Amino acid sequence: MRLTEQAIRKLPEPEKGNRIFYDDRVRGLGIRVTAASARSFILNFRINGRERRLTIGSWPEWSTTAARERAKELRQEIDRGVDPLAEKQQLHTDLSFGELVEEYLRVEASKQKRSKEYARMLKRDALPKWRNLRAADIRRRDVIALVEKKADGAPIAANRLLELIGRVYNFGIRCEIVETNPCRLVRKPGVERSKDRFLSRGEIRNLWEALDGSWFTTQTAASLRLILATAQRPGEVVSMRWVDLDLDSGWWTIPSERAKNMLSHRVPICQTAREILQSLPPIGEWVFPSTTDKDDHMDRNGLAVALWRARKRKTDPLTVMGFSPHDLRRTAATHMASAGVDRFVIGRVLNHKEPGVTKVYDRHSYDPEKRKALDLWNEHLQRILGTEAAEDKIVEFAK
Repeated sequence: MRLTEQAIRKLPEPEKGNRIFYDDRVRGLGIRVTAASARSFILNFRINGRERRLTIGSWPEWSTTAARERAKELRQEIDRGVDPLAEKQQLHTDLSFGELVEEYLRVEASKQKRSKEYARMLKRDALPKWRNLRAADIRRRDVIALVEKKADGAPIAANRLLELIGRVYNFGIRCEIVETNPCRLVRKPGVERSKDRFLSRGEIRNLWEALDGSWFTTQTAASLRLILATAQRPGEVVSMRWVDLDLDSGWWTIPSERAKNMLSHRVPICQTAREILQSLPPIGEWVFPSTTDKDDHMDRNGLAVALWRARKRKTDPLTVMGFSPHDLRRTAATHMASAGVDRFVIGRVLNHKEPGVTKVYDRHSYDPEKRKALDLWNEHLQRILGTEAAEDKIVEFAK
């Protein structure tokens, strides 16, 4: 086929992997289309008896005319016995870890919602030690030393750091910058808990009281309480903006670009959540601004670190053990269920994606049901905080 801008735009995406469509004017020139709808020009060629494939550039950044001209230039080099891919690979293998991270953040992470968080983690934990080292020279022992040092203060965050560095190197392998991933076979230093932890009534009371302690900042205490009161994700709570809140009507709107499932979500603000928000100074864009970057919000990993440090205190440590900030969301959902809230409505409160085709036709917002559910949870929470009732007592509410 003849590659043109219009023809490339209409090319179908494969169900998985990628598919290459070749140009009929320049031998070996093709456009690679991925299942994620990415399109890039490639050149297939043979040199010294070996089949080779080189990526010219992404479409539409590269036009078909520019890609065709570049392919002709490369063909001339190949005819002279020069392997352009070998030269490109040699250039890549000399890249430093800092340059590899820069490429990863620009090309790969920039497409993901957590790109800022990834950049913060790498800048804080990996770049100070490895920035100027050749990416290909970093070994498994270097990774182990880095993540174990991180695990001394934040074991679960060390697990996330290991995963992120692994993704950076997998990207480097795909781009032929490095040949191996030094994170392979490195064990996670932190013990991951099963995802069934929720806090009992007594634990909720103890935590709520402990959050008034001087070892928790006002922001950390408020964000942890809001996760529990609203049943929303920690990352969505710490990235809350004042413009997303309407305290008069009692709604918090989470935009799609900051929701985990990319679905915009309206959250009713119950009385407890309202009081927490009204106690915070409305300064700047973010409800929970970063203490290190005035243009960004609080890092959600800081919540887990704060809990870990509170448990490790020699005097008056936090006695509620074995839970993460995300478990507060599960706690709210569990207690809503015990109070009689329908599981489908709880799913709407949690902003879970609904499986099946029904979701395509059901456009009801479920706002009244969500408000009723969170109001019931608010009443239940206030009873928990205001009573020394037995642990096994459950308060039932009408549906």
